[in-house]
Amino acid sequence: MNKVAIFGSFVVDLTAFSPHIPQVGETVFANVFKYGPGGKGFNQAVAAKKAGADVVFMTKIGYDMFASVAERAFTDFGLDRSYLLRSNNRGTGVALITVDKNGKNAITVVPGACTDISVEEIHANAAIFKDCDVFVAQFEANLDATLQAMKIAKTAGATTILNPAPVRDFDGELLKYVDIIIPNEIEASQLAGMSLDGTDSLFKIASKLEMLVDTVIITLGEKGVFCSKVSKDIIPALSVNTIDSTGAGDAFVGIFASYYSRGASLAEAIDYARIGAAISTTRVGTSPSMPTKDEIEHFGHAQTVR
Repeated sequence: MNKVAIFGSFVVDLTAFSPHIPQVGETVFANVFKYGPGGKGFNQAVAAKKAGADVVFMTKIGYDMFASVAERAFTDFGLDRSYLLRSNNRGTGVALITVDKNGKNAITVVPGACTDISVEEIHANAAIFKDCDVFVAQFEANLDATLQAMKIAKTAGATTILNPAPVRDFDGELLKYVDIIIPNEIEASQLAGMSLDGTDSLFKIASKLEMLVDTVIITLGEKGVFCSKVSKDIIPALSVNTIDSTGAGDAFVGIFASYYSRGASLAEAIDYARIGAAISTTRVGTSPSMPTKDEIEHFGHAQTVR
């Protein structure tokens, strides 16, 4: 056990830290600019690896000025570059991120080469999806390829996790191969076609999604997490000094996958994931903010002692 395969996006995060997120037509002066590796798939791969899993990550980049950021990031975080594919048609993806003074963010993603991954490339690399305990995918890469990777992993006996972000039109067949779905509250309401206006609606949204997928975990940002299989109430988030919430959802997914792959129960994996996600918000950036296994467990122990 402990093998996690992740298929999805790599993008370069271009982040501006400003007093507030601009409205339509408004120009805001930012205080600080940073760039670095990101993308939901990459962030989740880094989070899972730093939390102790044996991780394989497959994505695609271009031949452009941002490609070197991806190559260096794979090396820096100890990820195998064998599954870092190249596109002749599209450039490396980028994300335009604005973070306000309260740590909240607005993100525009240009997925680039991630949308160029073919079904043929999935089958050519099928061994990595067959030889894993947990498989994770999102919606930032080519959806036909995502479906095939999910199908291969599920058929081979892996626990399959879908982070349906961002919500897009997709082939409903995909959900037949998903064991656990982890949307945030906005994504969950969009998938269920229901408005979100309280705990009762949250329970109804989860119940509707549970008709399609066995286990539903809805992340609620600073409010916490909801999973009806663990509690009928919202599991509260930890109180921390948040400075940048970007990537916290990815931290949750990656850390959850890491602990679940090692045999943690659903409740235990959620608990470790909410701890790790909270820690990630106390740091700037996405993948660089992901905590280590020791940090997660030390912080969790400190909270228990209190």
